Amino acid sequence: MSGVSKIVLLVVASLSGVLVLIMGNNPFGGGGENTKDENPTYTVSEDDDDNNNNKVIDVRDIDDDLPLGTLNYLPTQALGDQLVRYSYYTISYSNQHQNAEWVAYELLGARLNLSNREERQNFKSDPNVRSEASSSDYRNSGYDRGHLVPAHDMDFNEQAMSESFYMTNVSPQVPDFNRGIWKSLEGNIRKWAKREKRLYVITGPLLKKTVEEADRISPTGPTIPRGFFKIVVDYEGGEKKGIAFMFKNKNIDQPLERFVTTIDLVERYTNLDFFPDLTAADEAAIESVSDISLWARD
Repeated sequence: MSGVSKIVLLVVASLSGVLVLIMGNNPFGGGGENTKDENPTYTVSEDDDDNNNNKVIDVRDIDDDLPLGTLNYLPTQALGDQLVRYSYYTISYSNQHQNAEWVAYELLGARLNLSNREERQNFKSDPNVRSEASSSDYRNSGYDRGHLVPAHDMDFNEQAMSESFYMTNVSPQVPDFNRGIWKSLEGNIRKWAKREKRLYVITGPLLKKTVEEADRISPTGPTIPRGFFKIVVDYEGGEKKGIAFMFKNKNIDQPLERFVTTIDLVERYTNLDFFPDLTAADEAAIESVSDISLWARD
């Protein structure tokens, strides 16, 4: 890369950072959030079961005209002490926190076109980790079992749906957060995936650096995250782009746009490198720039 090109990239990244500050899109949405639910006292409700009689279609039969293996989308690990690869997503898991550090997966529009073909399942133990929370830890805790990989992203076949209901794929979330802005963001990302054909999604809780600093939902349960992040990258499209969101784990009555941030900033909060193999040019374009208008267009 020429010296002039490097200077242009640095200028673009700097201007993007300034724009984020001007617009008030700080990592947790800035001021004005609803703060009435700092100490939730909700009762936990179970996910509703969907009864579908659609036939199972093997996703390997899908012709999506997408290249294979174009991006290493697995982040580094910091708090995670196990790396588990499932059929359709990968998890960095912290046995001490009994929480995932992150989950990462490809979200294909072609698979979403086959969605709602699998029945919802009960949460279950994950045989691949050494220590995990049980579903009963959440009972009367005031927290939902919030999916990290959404079940609706994985309901295209039986194996994908089954693995999305491992207890390692959930984290304690305030009910109004889980069922509100978090659910809305998940729905938006599915719309983006149908338009862009393939997205890379990374999601995780914002955990304390040590378990001693964190509260738990029960004496043997998982630690309670102070917030959550979600990162989306479109790498195969004509215009490579990325976007990130960070939220506090609380009831939020603010527009989604208030919680847009850059991948770079989430990396600084988590001490993770989300896409370690990116070139300098792609890193500047994808991780330093976050513009929701590039995603929210019709």
